[in-house]
Amino acid sequence: MSAKIRVVMKSFMSQSNKISGLVPYTKKVGLPESRALYTVLRSPHIDKKSREQFSMHVKKQFVEQKAQIHELHKKLFWLKRLRVPGAQCEVQISFKTRLDKGSLKSIAADDS
Repeated sequence: MSAKIRVVMKSFMSQSNKISGLVPYTKKVGLPESRALYTVLRSPHIDKKSREQFSMHVKKQFVEQKAQIHELHKKLFWLKRLRVPGAQCEVQISFKTRLDKGSLKSIAADDS
């Protein structure tokens, strides 16, 4: 059985230098950057044409790492210790189980 650990990191700053210390067997993918533009009146009472614009850029990075069951504890401990200031991390863990044809035949024979 193997597990995939997926981490999606979101921040207002670039994270390329922050995740450089990852284990060498990780796959890093840059996700599209989202941008929000806000327009605010400079003066609330007069001069409606005088406005100010602010923008907020959110950068995303996707990191995927494969792990075997016996090393999963160590990887999760590493993820808990991962401190990236100014970034929000979302961790997803998925397991892949695979039965070979011989074990499927033996299970089917036991049921009959």
